[in-house]
Amino acid sequence: LEGLLFPDTYFINRASFSLNEFVIRLIKTMDSNITQEMRKTYKASGRNLYEILKMASILEREVRTNDDIPVVSGILWKRYDSNWHLGADATILYVTEENTISSADIELDSSYNTRKFLGLPPTPISNPGLKSIEGAIYPKNSDYWYYLTTLDTGEVIYAKTNDDHNINKAKYLR
Repeated sequence: LEGLLFPDTYFINRASFSLNEFVIRLIKTMDSNITQEMRKTYKASGRNLYEILKMASILEREVRTNDDIPVVSGILWKRYDSNWHLGADATILYVTEENTISSADIELDSSYNTRKFLGLPPTPISNPGLKSIEGAIYPKNSDYWYYLTTLDTGEVIYAKTNDDHNINKAKYLR
């Protein structure tokens, strides 16, 4: 059910709590947060809701600020539509359940390894919030093809070329 449960604050009654009813409530809350306009927009782009939720789940784990979400979404959808690897570290970390990626992790033979395998992962990797869902539906176009999130501040650094991206990696990730 990952990706289908809307993260929010829920008030429950311990005396009458039912896990099944609670899960249904989370799913219904997800459904109610996706407006008809949002549905119309992602359908017009040729995408389905599950693809949107997979992308939103990546954005939820990759990006820390609301301003960066649509920009990174634009980069990832551009890569996806151009038949590039998404290259999202969050998908590898989902499998390894670690906080950092090793060189061995990059070679991991998993369909969640978006550095090695094309396309979206087989399932969402988190339960995305509304900002990430909106970002996946309304990506921002840019000239960027690359990005990284700094380890200390969570700032996103963008690059147009792989050479510039490599410079950014040396500067911000070492």
